[in-house]
Amino acid sequence: MNTFFGVGCFGLWLCLCFAQLSSGADLQTPSANYQQTIQINHNLDKDVITARLVPFRIAGDIDHYHRVDLSAAFIHSYKTKQTQPQVEVELFTIVKARKLNTDLYVVFVVDGKEVHFGSNRSAVLNPVPGRLWTGERMVFSVPVEDFQQLAAAEKLAIRMGGVRFDLNDDARLSLKLFAEKVKQIAH
Repeated sequence: MNTFFGVGCFGLWLCLCFAQLSSGADLQTPSANYQQTIQINHNLDKDVITARLVPFRIAGDIDHYHRVDLSAAFIHSYKTKQTQPQVEVELFTIVKARKLNTDLYVVFVVDGKEVHFGSNRSAVLNPVPGRLWTGERMVFSVPVEDFQQLAAAEKLAIRMGGVRFDLNDDARLSLKLFAEKVKQIAH
């Protein structure tokens, strides 16, 4: 039976979130408009927990991009041992064109060092009704250890071709909180 924030799970989730936020002495204070959401789903039949960082905007109206959103997901099974647990980092872009760059090379710039992760890309036709724009969904498989380093970065950017998106403090804080949640679930 799937339980999404069931009565018992909701109480546990609140305790974990409060403990996580109150124990994060190294975490900065979010800005006034900061809103970060992590969804937790525990499938009791399969004993699998899924944590999802709800998509949030990291850039808007830069170069030929109308917007760029970021999200992440982590799935942990308690029944089967995972040899290489991964965090799926997803970028969703809306491009101000009808055509995508088929040779697009995406790297994460972690404290000045470029890191490339394998990804799956797919086009999304007409993501904004009435506009002649195209969307793209990119999912990067990032080993948990690498994601922990990415989330702990003091400076983090994503370079897509010739366009660079620097993540602000709130975006980095969202990734840091999600990394803490992944650590709690995985152990």
